[in-house]
Amino acid sequence: MSSATGLIGVDWGTSNLRVMRIAEGGVVLDSRTDPRGAGGLAPGQFREVLNDVAGDWLNDGLPVLVSGMAGARGRWREMAYLPCPACVADLASAVASPDDAPHVSIVPGIAVFQDGRLQDVIRGEETQVFGLDAPDDAVVVGPGTHSKWIRTAGGQITHFRTFMTGELFAAIRKGTILGADMGEPGVDDDAFAAGVERALHDPAVTAALFSVRVEGLAGRLSPASSADYLSGLLIGAEVAAQVDANHRPIILIGAEALSRRYAAALAQGGFQDVRIADGAAATARGLWRIHEALAQ
Repeated sequence: MSSATGLIGVDWGTSNLRVMRIAEGGVVLDSRTDPRGAGGLAPGQFREVLNDVAGDWLNDGLPVLVSGMAGARGRWREMAYLPCPACVADLASAVASPDDAPHVSIVPGIAVFQDGRLQDVIRGEETQVFGLDAPDDAVVVGPGTHSKWIRTAGGQITHFRTFMTGELFAAIRKGTILGADMGEPGVDDDAFAAGVERALHDPAVTAALFSVRVEGLAGRLSPASSADYLSGLLIGAEVAAQVDANHRPIILIGAEALSRRYAAALAQGGFQDVRIADGAAATARGLWRIHEALAQ
């Protein structure tokens, strides 16, 4: 193993696992992926899976830092959420090891509380945010199954909000009348833009959703294009709900094709400064920065 390796970084999502050899500054020297995500593992299985994927990397006694769903309830070790606002040093001060792997440290998630009541949570995205060189007043948007809008200031995560956009899209396609004969998304940008426009001007999203059927019955929307129109409706509703942030820099961090769709919807919604970041690179840098804070 290269002597430049200073950290074994682990990004354990619900559906996938990525293990990285990380050098100074968060540079990824090598990485391996595996489909055994945290969502399908019992607490006693995590160590075995990690050894299967990267056991040869663990033999040199390097520190191992894990972010993501390995710290969720019922997984490797439940890690309590830290309250907003939170910074890198806060995360570092709260890492802990699972009972069966004292050489492994797991990063906690972050929560929004209001009047002492839990309002929202993130787990994994906080590491990505702290791996970005973002302006203080930025909003980091993580498109996906559960889309996150995360506000930053002064080197801290100050607030965030979760939207079930991706999961709702899948559920509507598979389980409602709107999904009948619906094609795959990503084929009709005009239909997507039409859905965004409808959502931006109609806040009653559950009523707007029925327009998928109405537009089809009227002959204005083909089955092949209806998934893109539905995607536009849901992403447009998300953008409309965050319009008060349109004066801030927006950093998109997720799958490239989905990030491009969000960028288009944000432009329609009047957002002027929209950037797309590399999610894997941000995770590695975030893990490295937490690792550095642990040493201080």
